[in-house]
Amino acid sequence: MPQADGSLENKGAKIHLVVLVHGLWGNRSHMNEICNYLLSLNDSSAGHKSLNEMIVVHQTHLNEGYKTYDGIDVCGIRVSKEIKDQINHYGSDHVVKFSLIGYSLGGLICRYALGVLYQAQTFKKNDIELVNFITFCTPHVGVLAPGNNVAVNLFNIIVPLVLGNSGKQMFLKDKYNGYPLLYVMSSPSSVFYKALKQFKYRALYANIINDKRTAWWTSGISKNDPFFDVNERNGLGRFQFVQGYEPVILNHNSPLFIAPVADEMDSSYDELEELRKENEIDPQDYYFLNYWFSKMLRWIAVFINLIIITPLWFIWFIISGIMETCKSTVRATTFARKYSMYFITEVLDISTDRTESNDDTFSISSPTLFEPAESNYELRIEHSLTDQRDNLIESLFDAIERKETRTATVENINDKDSIYEHDPKVDVTIRELEQYSVEELISMKKPNVSSDNFNDEGELFKLLSNFSLNISKNQLDIIESLNKLSWSKFPIYIRKTPSTHAASIIRHADPNFVEGHIVLQHFVDNVFQLA
Repeated sequence: MPQADGSLENKGAKIHLVVLVHGLWGNRSHMNEICNYLLSLNDSSAGHKSLNEMIVVHQTHLNEGYKTYDGIDVCGIRVSKEIKDQINHYGSDHVVKFSLIGYSLGGLICRYALGVLYQAQTFKKNDIELVNFITFCTPHVGVLAPGNNVAVNLFNIIVPLVLGNSGKQMFLKDKYNGYPLLYVMSSPSSVFYKALKQFKYRALYANIINDKRTAWWTSGISKNDPFFDVNERNGLGRFQFVQGYEPVILNHNSPLFIAPVADEMDSSYDELEELRKENEIDPQDYYFLNYWFSKMLRWIAVFINLIIITPLWFIWFIISGIMETCKSTVRATTFARKYSMYFITEVLDISTDRTESNDDTFSISSPTLFEPAESNYELRIEHSLTDQRDNLIESLFDAIERKETRTATVENINDKDSIYEHDPKVDVTIRELEQYSVEELISMKKPNVSSDNFNDEGELFKLLSNFSLNISKNQLDIIESLNKLSWSKFPIYIRKTPSTHAASIIRHADPNFVEGHIVLQHFVDNVFQLA
């Protein structure tokens, strides 16, 4: 583990405190690689040295293992305590800047912790500048699976039951002052939103494949999904990448060229082209058959995983999940009872007019609520099982996901001037697909389609409708609200491992996670700011 919290070599240096928060089932070691990259800036950044500042990294530890089940709110208060403790440890005279980085569920925990600290005016009282807020694969819009079919509905009902209070909150099944917590946290009048707004820089990274539970639309805060049919093999020619970090970091502002499926000349679809040329199959039939065949294979993969490969592990997962949910409920209930007046007066009160706040709120501590997990053995077991849990949930998300038969696709950039250029096509950026609904895009893009003969809104709807998501009004409101803030967003295309969620931050040593180094190098080179 990197020595992030050791003694300062330069006692007179000002401190840029960076706090890292792990995700569900996680522990502090998951953030080791991010920590290493950040600490390297102390040696490589001349600008930082000229400011007589140094980066000090703290990896949070009070929510390790199943304590992440206790709820975003409970975990957030624990993290806020750790942040206050770090400021007090180094001294408010030395800590002059603060950055917060969350991974997966940890990003939501970060946002809650910020609201608590904002209400207590912790940063204002200590004259600390808020610099970077950055998340990796964080489901800002929740993980409630889009769609209304039976499998989706069952999934959205059952899975939260074995993930404790955090599961209910991520699936928007909770009621926090009458609304789901994630909805409340996205309200511009809430302390959580106001705290987020105070950061000088906000950025996020999100996978575009093999990470369904924190897919681009929720981790990238997007109204549409431009990557709905992308896989490990067909995406390289479709997108433009950030120079020097290709082919992993996508250029968020570059255009996507959308064309009807019947006119698709992308080299990724050679098989379809051959069949189409021979008049053997209609493109719509091709995608319809492919859809159901691939869906059947996904469910077979799930059942093989459950019945043959990991039956004992699955039984353990369900039983332990229920047991840990019960234990988490007891912890969270005890916590809520202990801090009930705090929740009412400090968190649910969105007014920030008060000039004084009780900084002793966190002075009462108990081993159950605030101490890190005692057993290193338990943490090692949890670490070894996290990937398997991830893979199971990912396979379930993949199996229940429903895509309509494709009517259009993002074509290969090199094929955009094909012989079918007289047919209707439209270009749209990833950023535009985040910000606007399909209907809004139709009104914006209709004058800019490629064909002069194209004036049918129905045809344009066919080009864009596959990007549309069947998500709830609450989720759309969250997206609308969070996108009012300025974000630097970076879609990441990891192809060398199916475990893209873990690879994005190199959660543990794995030779297949090499693309994660490109992500983290981009992070320290371009995203994390020193001032």
